Amino acid sequence: MEIQRCQSPRSDTPKLIIRDRSGQIRGNLSPTPKLDELRGVSRSTGEPLDRLDVSESGIQCVECGSKVTDRFGSKPSGDIICWDCVEGTLAETDQRGVTSTIDPTKAVLSSSSLHHKNLCNYVINVATGCSHGCKFCYVPSTPNIKMRKDMLKDKADVDNGQEEWGSYLLYRDDLPERLSRNLERKRTWDSTPDGRGVVMISSGTDCYQDRRAAQITRGCVIELVKHEKPVRILTRSPAMVRDLDVFKAANGLVTVGSSIPCLDDEIVQSIEPGAPAPTTRLNALEKVSNAGVPVYVSMSPTYPTQDRTDLRNLLSTFKERLDPDVVFHETINPRGGNFQMTIQAAREAGQNELADELAKLRDRDHWVEYSKNQLLAVREIGEDLDLPVHLWPDKKFVKYVDDHKEFFRKERNKEDSPESYPKPVPTT
Repeated sequence: MEIQRCQSPRSDTPKLIIRDRSGQIRGNLSPTPKLDELRGVSRSTGEPLDRLDVSESGIQCVECGSKVTDRFGSKPSGDIICWDCVEGTLAETDQRGVTSTIDPTKAVLSSSSLHHKNLCNYVINVATGCSHGCKFCYVPSTPNIKMRKDMLKDKADVDNGQEEWGSYLLYRDDLPERLSRNLERKRTWDSTPDGRGVVMISSGTDCYQDRRAAQITRGCVIELVKHEKPVRILTRSPAMVRDLDVFKAANGLVTVGSSIPCLDDEIVQSIEPGAPAPTTRLNALEKVSNAGVPVYVSMSPTYPTQDRTDLRNLLSTFKERLDPDVVFHETINPRGGNFQMTIQAAREAGQNELADELAKLRDRDHWVEYSKNQLLAVREIGEDLDLPVHLWPDKKFVKYVDDHKEFFRKERNKEDSPESYPKPVPTT
């Protein structure tokens, strides 16, 4: 699919025509299309794995009029600007209180240590920041945020990346185009036994949190599938169902998962204030599963208020409605500056029992006992239900636990997973 610029004899304004791979005209664009329009046309025209490449479309920058041939960005209005004009772009704050702008990072496809969790060998993050603002999220404490303080302050006026988590979002609009070129050049591909050559979208933000992020995600998935790379999608957003056509066309190369720690919407949203309710995530993942696309669940993090009956009911629901390839499970981690924020958020939302039980986890022995009991319960229930479960015991938990220490150590270090997706990608 491509855009052809034609000059009309009746007008000084060029006409933009969309042609498919056979050369047939499939539609027209406005003379200065917005990025949302281009991505939307790309989605509705041609086959599921067809995609318009903005940097090869002859689109002109709305600021300086030069042709966009390499990197580009989008204003909140959707106007496309070349990379030279990105520097002068000001951040804007929307009605949610989220400040957004363009992410200047050069990163495209990054190697990841998440293979230790049997998740992937690579990650792609479609943005920096996340509007979901989950209070327990580990991302603000990672180098991706901590080492970019100056950039975040300059671009989005962020003073504290952790305390302001959920209020800033910097998009990587040109990521699909850059990924396409990156994959064409890449000659080797890491595929460890525990990572299986998988690319995860995304580990540092939610890839379907809004329309702009979702459009970036769709383009990246298409490029990875076209290059026969396995893709793991993790999202809390039910908007993932809009890309079912791509997932099905991937023919088994894509698995889709969602974080569902509990199905009590009020409890979950007390500490995941900007994220969609878990019941809507379950409904969306069920649609994906019913379409024949591989699915999984990240049952993470489960709360100290959940007893064995709660865990059984949750796992039974997953078994009955999703039949997932695997359920990943981990308990909540009380370390880090965000833990007090998590307790405070729960209390402010009126979830006092959750706040009180979370506060008890500051005691190391209490946290170890809670983690041990839940991890063992999930494993036993999974076996009883014939549901594939993969435990994620925390490193410090393994250090301090006395009972079943060797079992938990092996669970943390194991390279195999009950998940059948994907078939190993040969190392080249």
